[in-house]
Amino acid sequence: MEKKLKTLGKILSYKREKELLLIGENEDLKIQIIDNDIIRFHFSKDKRWEHNYSFSIERELPRKDYKVKEDGDFIWIFTEKLKILIDKNPFNLKIYDLKDKLIHSDYENLGYARFKDKVFSYKKFNKEKAFLGFGEKMGGLNKKGKRFVNWNTDDSHHYPGKDPLYQSHPFFLAWNEFFSYGIFFDNTFRTYFDFGEKNQEYFYFYADNGELDYYFIYGPSPKEVIEKYTYLTGRYYMPPLWALGYQQSKWGYENRDKLVEIAKTFREKNIPCDVLYLDIDYMDGFRVFKVDESKFPNMDQMIEELSIMGFKVVTIVDPGVKKDIDFEIYREGIEKDYFCRRSTGEIYIGYVWPGECAFPDFAREDVRKWWGEKQKRLIELGISGFWNDMNEPSSFPHPIDSFSKSFEKNNTFWGIFSDHSDEFFYEKTFPRDVLHGNEKEFSHDEIHNVYGLLMAKASFEGYKKERPNSRPLIITRAGFSGVQKYSAVWTGDNKSWWEHLYISLPMLQNLGISGVPFIGADVGGFGLDCNPELFARWIQVGIFYPFFRNHSELNTRPQEPWAFGDEIEEIAKKYIRLRYQLIPYIYSLFWEAKEKGIPPLRALVLEFPDDNEAIYYEDEFLLGSNILVAPIYREGCVSRSVYLPEGTWYDFWNFKEYKGREYITVKAPLNMIPMFVRGGSIIPMWDVQNYVGEKDQKYLNLLVYPGEGEFLYYEDDGISWNYEGGEYNLIEFSLKNNEIKIVYLHKGYNSERDYFRIRYFNKIYDIEDNGKDVSIKI
Repeated sequence: MEKKLKTLGKILSYKREKELLLIGENEDLKIQIIDNDIIRFHFSKDKRWEHNYSFSIERELPRKDYKVKEDGDFIWIFTEKLKILIDKNPFNLKIYDLKDKLIHSDYENLGYARFKDKVFSYKKFNKEKAFLGFGEKMGGLNKKGKRFVNWNTDDSHHYPGKDPLYQSHPFFLAWNEFFSYGIFFDNTFRTYFDFGEKNQEYFYFYADNGELDYYFIYGPSPKEVIEKYTYLTGRYYMPPLWALGYQQSKWGYENRDKLVEIAKTFREKNIPCDVLYLDIDYMDGFRVFKVDESKFPNMDQMIEELSIMGFKVVTIVDPGVKKDIDFEIYREGIEKDYFCRRSTGEIYIGYVWPGECAFPDFAREDVRKWWGEKQKRLIELGISGFWNDMNEPSSFPHPIDSFSKSFEKNNTFWGIFSDHSDEFFYEKTFPRDVLHGNEKEFSHDEIHNVYGLLMAKASFEGYKKERPNSRPLIITRAGFSGVQKYSAVWTGDNKSWWEHLYISLPMLQNLGISGVPFIGADVGGFGLDCNPELFARWIQVGIFYPFFRNHSELNTRPQEPWAFGDEIEEIAKKYIRLRYQLIPYIYSLFWEAKEKGIPPLRALVLEFPDDNEAIYYEDEFLLGSNILVAPIYREGCVSRSVYLPEGTWYDFWNFKEYKGREYITVKAPLNMIPMFVRGGSIIPMWDVQNYVGEKDQKYLNLLVYPGEGEFLYYEDDGISWNYEGGEYNLIEFSLKNNEIKIVYLHKGYNSERDYFRIRYFNKIYDIEDNGKDVSIKI
């Protein structure tokens, strides 16, 4: 434990208004009842509160009424769901449910502590069996007994134990089989969480600077914690339907002919694909928003040609603006003072792909608006989305004088920077004396972790302003809590390692628990050469990533689905086609994410919170509540053990029935991934198509499994924002006593569908869809 910690001391008095103000001996505390189960604890620093803003919570929060009772040395606070006990001397905090069950408590008098600029909160271990969330972290699903740092870091060589990485989410969900709660530490400085690495009596979190400002969120279920956390930080919009299709990318699609050749090959081979990416190859001298006409002449015509074939195009965008007085974006940024400056007043110049670069100050609203407007030139060419990279922010050192002339983004570069120490990677960003903001000035220490979030916000708002009737696809490498309001997230520069295939499983589960639903890892791995077996296994699991993209590095072998021979091509085609069949199911899960924040890709514990075994099976996951996936992630493996939670389960491939709360062993030859469907499930599926919208889906197939259950099916036009005005359908499919009911809960969209086709084992029933409720015995 840190020495010479300054605590809050004893409580001297309190004032009850909309918030409860506790006057302490050394510091004060504001307690805000946001809801009956969401409590904000905001401690002063030097008896002042300067953190009256949030980069994550971007709206005024309501206040709930509460009761206060003073009882000798104690103060009780009562909401409709919680009791908060405050010991006045010394200050100590405990939280109970209404049945007097202890949920959470401070450790001794260290609920608030300070050492110089650092602020700490120590908590006593109670019944917590697992700590989940934290966004994008290496390691297993359960973080208990481990320590983590939040500092967005560009580390393309991350090994299984590496920390930190590209994103920072200072939120955790504490679980046991009886109840769950969450804590969101709303502090953007470098933060630290220790869940028992140092001591098994307490866990703690702290920040290098700023204030101790956190939200306590009571479930009691894990899904309720996530719902309330995303109530605070925001939720993802309905993605464009085409963004749920397969997406193909490579750094190395260096010209128009290459990209069109890739597109034609997909169509010739009848392998579905919706999106093609352009990495930095398309840029003129790596100048942001500027196309190299010698490589991509008449890009608007190329994009139109690709559009006719059913493809959308997404381009990479980096924040570094080439220092070139003849480059109009750099010149305008200089003239309008839009770039980050150092404390001495000069513009900060760092080194990225173009060489010397200036960087937009995204902490300023006017700069975000300007950046969003600069996207117009690409949007007018037909670009459908933006891929934000290098926005941790990543800024390389300047190791040699000829760096900006000789430097190219290739594998030889990484030989220059072979040191993997934390100190090295922390230097791969802006210096600490870089300043941000205008009306309010921020240090880079405070803005660093939200730079990527603010860039994503600029990209999203800029696209929406330019194309108000179309939903964009924005994806970002860096982010912070709340980034889900604007962007999908991919997990950065992974490697073609079996270890990185495996680590994507708990990493994506924890990102989803952290409120980010549209997530994925680069299928096949970004760095190094993928091999055929690894690619087959990765494409099998990749179809269940909400964000499904294959991406690889320059100077690595081709990684398209046909690049590994006929056998692997057929496996890839089989699974990509299955992804397209599942799109209506996945899209409906995004409705739940939009409404409640519940991610499509789920840890078992979200659906089975009272199952003590579920927490241990991070190598399995659920897609929604109905489909359980047990990937193969070891080389040469052709079978595996699977844990099936409570209920009846059916093998997706052969309909074999299994009882839950059991361990089974299943065969998994190279062309098969073990997957199981919960009894009572109704899975909506489309017919196979080569891209979203290629075919009129006159039939909605309903794959039905014996039992009792229900599914909320969502549909809209998949393109516009009209769903916000009610132009969508929400249909409840239910199964009970061998009767299927189809009930329109909301009807605001005219679907192209004519029939529901029910598939129940080897039986098929067609029901005309006339927009009315209907039922049928099966």
